[in-house]
Amino acid sequence: MIHHVEGVLEERRLGRMVVEVGGIGFEVHVTERTSAAAGILGGSVRLLTHLAIREDAWQLYGFLHEDERALFRLLLGVQGVGPRVALAVLSGLPASKLREAVAKADVAVLSTVPGIGKKTAQRMVVDLRDKIGEVPGADDWMAPSAKTAVAEERDDAVDALVSLGYSRQIARDAVGAARRSEKDAPLEQLVKDALRRL
Repeated sequence: MIHHVEGVLEERRLGRMVVEVGGIGFEVHVTERTSAAAGILGGSVRLLTHLAIREDAWQLYGFLHEDERALFRLLLGVQGVGPRVALAVLSGLPASKLREAVAKADVAVLSTVPGIGKKTAQRMVVDLRDKIGEVPGADDWMAPSAKTAVAEERDDAVDALVSLGYSRQIARDAVGAARRSEKDAPLEQLVKDALRRL
């Protein structure tokens, strides 16, 4: 299994990137969102990967964040959803919207993705409903009006870490880990706990 590739962003095309690592160019299939956020050509990039092996090809799929890769892998468990369709779902719906659509059994939203018909969308809801909460960041789908005080506190802690110079994803991961170990910690303690994990 190839966990990740890290190297120079050599080439970027629609749905694909080439990352050069030690003189070898890895072609990685990505969402448009990942492609846009991966940085500039010639710059450094790190992609978490999933290797799909078929009789006629070995293909790498790349993601900037673990929650996207985890959702991608969950999608592969849905009957009728292969790697290309799973990538299309994540291209058509941000991870948070996908979680929300599955949690609310919103077949209409899932069906807006090219290649996803009503039956596949219904299967996605049935197959993923109980698993979607296991994905990192699974509670981020809630609308602001529906957020609890705990969720607001978590967001404030993330914002505090971002203001200190950490990336939003790293801040989210640290705050999430801190929240899991101390569920009722006040905001100040949550930020301190998260900082200790960075």
